[in-house]
Amino acid sequence: MDKKFLPRRDPPTPAAPATAPKPGAPHPATESGWLPDCVYTGEKFEVGLAFFSDALGRITRFSREPADLAAARRLAGQAALPGLVNAHSHAFHRVLRGRTERLVRADRDPGNGWREAHDRVVGMISAEDVFDAARMVFMEMLLSGITCVGEFHYLQQRADGTAWPERNFLAQEVMRAAHEVGIRIGLLQVAYARADYRSEVGSVPGPFFTGSVDQSLRDAEALRTMAAKNYAADEVWTGVAPYSLGAVPLDQIKALAAYARSHRLRWHLHVATRAEEAAACTAEYGRTPIALLAEHGLVDKRFTAVDAIHLTDDDVRLLGAARAIACACPITGHNLGLGVAPFEKLLAAGAGVALGTDSAVQVDLLKDARLLEYERRLARRPRSGLTTDPATALFHAATVAGARSLGATGGALEIGRPADFFTVSLHDPSIAGADAETLLASIVFALERRAIRDVWIGARQRLSNGRHALHGPIVGRFVDGQRRLWASA
Repeated sequence: MDKKFLPRRDPPTPAAPATAPKPGAPHPATESGWLPDCVYTGEKFEVGLAFFSDALGRITRFSREPADLAAARRLAGQAALPGLVNAHSHAFHRVLRGRTERLVRADRDPGNGWREAHDRVVGMISAEDVFDAARMVFMEMLLSGITCVGEFHYLQQRADGTAWPERNFLAQEVMRAAHEVGIRIGLLQVAYARADYRSEVGSVPGPFFTGSVDQSLRDAEALRTMAAKNYAADEVWTGVAPYSLGAVPLDQIKALAAYARSHRLRWHLHVATRAEEAAACTAEYGRTPIALLAEHGLVDKRFTAVDAIHLTDDDVRLLGAARAIACACPITGHNLGLGVAPFEKLLAAGAGVALGTDSAVQVDLLKDARLLEYERRLARRPRSGLTTDPATALFHAATVAGARSLGATGGALEIGRPADFFTVSLHDPSIAGADAETLLASIVFALERRAIRDVWIGARQRLSNGRHALHGPIVGRFVDGQRRLWASA
């Protein structure tokens, strides 16, 4: 067979939806194996290759041996790819979808409608709403091929600003939602101390306020301990996330970053989201946000700069020299008129670039990838650029770089890594006709979400024939919750 081309066969007859294992079900007791029409191994799609995992859900081998090909589960008409990694999510924002698009001021700033709806909802959202929204958006992530999420959790208190009896209650509810849906989660516990630059600590609205730095550290340690006690280490884990330099004074950020470093955790921070931010930071500290962090030794390989839109060339060089990560969120950036991170410059400088769904206005990490590239093309005019193969760079951002940003074990189909992967139908109209050389570009630049068929996480099947086992209950509860929530708005 000429392996340049994918096998030619008639589209398979759709099978009846299989019942996926219940979330939390044990790993298979014996070896599992899969044989798709082709599998993406990091550099190319390979035909006639099966891969296998052990009882812990880790990939043990790839094989072309006839006996192994016969023993593997046949995934006819499908291609398998490593699961996508969503490095930045605000799960509760799912309740805002479709309710933030009204332009409420004469200046027609799309951010104003978003802020109005956001501020209204945080004053009335319940713990049940947070849990239901998290399950809903995490299921949407599986439907789009995402197998791991970094949840930037900043809604900490009750709507009236009072603490829950268990201070980390909402964070634990988000973890529980991820566990029920079956997605891996790195929960980044947010510190939020003040409203903006030069503001007093405590000036932030009550639902976000996390108290003193000592309190934030106690909360972070309690949550880390709880997660380690109740979940597998690579399924649920924690990191820290000062919301931004405007929201958290520098001394607190230094203490939180030191805590993360001492426990080998990742830490994330919103940086350079708006052009005004650099000016405000310079007015208070005499440096841009990245320059200030670097001056204090805080920019390193465990650091992720979220948004990272309005960076100077010096900022880009500092991130690259430290091998730090920038997390771009293009759909949200376009929706709110913010712009996107300078993808080309960051990669050229040596920084990593990951992707995030951010506000959940739409959950489609591959669309985030293509928007990042299209923004670059618009800015450059002739279509020459950093690489002659942007699809590979963008898919790397959606997988390997995202996993590094979160300290996750997935991101690639390799021996020793978990069997986290999704499959796409090679007969879906959006990619039909692609050969092995053009399939990745077709998936990155054209795939429709309906083409995603199965999702496996740690060798457990979480999505079968495009449907989650808890689809009905998750959607039903979310719809009911939206009616209640917005009826009182």
